[in-house]
Amino acid sequence: MKLFSIAWRFSRPHTIIGSLLSTWSLYFMSAHPQAEVKNQIALFLLTLISAIGCNLYIVCLNQLTDIEIDKLNKPHLPLASGEISRSTARVIIAVSALVSVISAYSAGWLMFALVLIVGALGTAYSVPPLKFKKHHFGAAFSITLVRGVLVNILMFLHFQWEIAQTLEFPLYMLPLVLFMILFSIGIAWLKDIPDIKGDRNHGIETLAVNRGSRWVFRGAISLVSFSYLTLVLWGFVGLPGFNTVFLSFFHFVVWVLFLLGSLKANPFIKKDVKVFYRFYWVLFFVEYLFYPLGLVL
Repeated sequence: MKLFSIAWRFSRPHTIIGSLLSTWSLYFMSAHPQAEVKNQIALFLLTLISAIGCNLYIVCLNQLTDIEIDKLNKPHLPLASGEISRSTARVIIAVSALVSVISAYSAGWLMFALVLIVGALGTAYSVPPLKFKKHHFGAAFSITLVRGVLVNILMFLHFQWEIAQTLEFPLYMLPLVLFMILFSIGIAWLKDIPDIKGDRNHGIETLAVNRGSRWVFRGAISLVSFSYLTLVLWGFVGLPGFNTVFLSFFHFVVWVLFLLGSLKANPFIKKDVKVFYRFYWVLFFVEYLFYPLGLVL
């Protein structure tokens, strides 16, 4: 049981769940028009294994390079607490990268390219001399480029190509990409609020360190609210092959829940921000679970 707990915390499970759901959602939306969802299980599994392997590589590498910071910010993590050694972490990182690259190569050339690009960005995020996470712009750019742009566009096109030999990017994908770009910026901003003390002590210039908790929290709420309202309004424009009434109604309801959740969080109380950040990731999961329903309702 203790071993499972260590592995669970080391994997940063919210990011793994996010990769799983985004992979499934993009696969479904790409395969659905060809009615071949049931005939492409091997493709889906190879892509999913590659995505999770790449995810593990990035989050575990970040922990390996941030042990001293995490002793202040996240002392419960296995490397910071000493529950696993640096050498064990290096083995996990190497195996994760290897599995990801091999699976991606087997899945298709676009997935292989996606993994190489995302892996390079993940390395640059954590490892000197670039270490993008040392500055708020570099950190937000990396997270947004991966979660908002590359995954949603390249993985979708990967499935399109492998299933139907086309690189068509339908209009109904555009609102999702735009939404996830802004939502990913929110991830980059909110995740740093509870870590101000450790980041400041180690010269990590996050937006929360430079501008303060209140400014970053309000900025994230405003930005994400704008992204939800954009999807609500998109329903009045219309999308070919997509139920925009569902799109508008669903995102209006979720936006209200998002605002209610934000009202309960005090940006100066670390526990409040952590609880809201967990809720924020739940909304990330919800988006990938429900957005594809617009194609079938």
